[in-house]
Amino acid sequence: MIRGKQDDYPTLSEILQSYSALQNKVENFVNMKPGFFFVFSAEKIEGSRGPYYICTVGDSRIRIESKAWIGDSGVIEPRAGHIALADYMHDEKYGLSIKVKRNFTPDEMEAYSAGSITKLIPVISNIAALRSEIQRLIESVKNEFLRELLDSLLGKNGSCQEFFDSPAAKTYHHALIGGLASHSLQVARYALGIYELSPSRDSIDRDILVVAALLHDIGKVKTYSTDDYAFEYTDRGQLEEHIAIGIRILERAIVKIDGFPETLASELIHAIISHHGELQYGSPVTPKTREAFILALCDNLDARLDHFESMAAVTQEDSSWTEYSRMFQSRLYKGNH
Repeated sequence: MIRGKQDDYPTLSEILQSYSALQNKVENFVNMKPGFFFVFSAEKIEGSRGPYYICTVGDSRIRIESKAWIGDSGVIEPRAGHIALADYMHDEKYGLSIKVKRNFTPDEMEAYSAGSITKLIPVISNIAALRSEIQRLIESVKNEFLRELLDSLLGKNGSCQEFFDSPAAKTYHHALIGGLASHSLQVARYALGIYELSPSRDSIDRDILVVAALLHDIGKVKTYSTDDYAFEYTDRGQLEEHIAIGIRILERAIVKIDGFPETLASELIHAIISHHGELQYGSPVTPKTREAFILALCDNLDARLDHFESMAAVTQEDSSWTEYSRMFQSRLYKGNH
């Protein structure tokens, strides 16, 4: 809930959690109050009965399409990049409709309700802690060439600080500012867990594993625009995609390090270009080393679990099943806990 001056107002996640078919076509059914919606995009449509908007609205957890009606007295137009205080209706057949009563800039919203912005805008709240843990991982790398490479990109004075401000995807997983750092760090955690438990541990290069995990999606710093938090593809992202962009970033950094072994560079690059696991999923090659196998598995695991939790977080409280997931091509069973 967003605490206002006189009352509490729901976010979209809370609205969807509370919605049920029994409340179909009942407006403002959470506390009978309007809700707060971050407007990611808004396109005006000239309909047969007058103009309206097709919007993408949401909060820090989810975004969905909505119609914004503007014909009634006291109703105003939505604005992309703003937070709308709006009456709403969720219909099982037609989805979400809103009627905006007031628009807030992010600064105005924070002044209105301190701390609310982290619930409404997709931004990692603990980015400082992520930076610290990534720095510790950098310092744990014993191979001097790999440590210098990682430090030159992600260290305190690294050239790729956008890493900490980028999303890991447009919508499917870790779609928030700082999501790339969060995802990459979690992949490294999973990978190190496997390394510690694996009977193949003596044959696995821990340093390659750490560096590949942290840098496997480095190309995403140039893949998405963060304007209005919509995370649309940049021209470069559309033309090259993140694996190709990432390899160019890596190769430029590697050539600046005197004496960087060619075989080491090749093994690192192989793990990164094969991290989608299969050709049909965008990897130019399939994994052929232990480190590459582990990276591909951990990347897939973290993306899927994050998507699962995002779906579960906005599932109706009285339901054990999420809505249909395009990633899993199924509804997901979240259980009763």
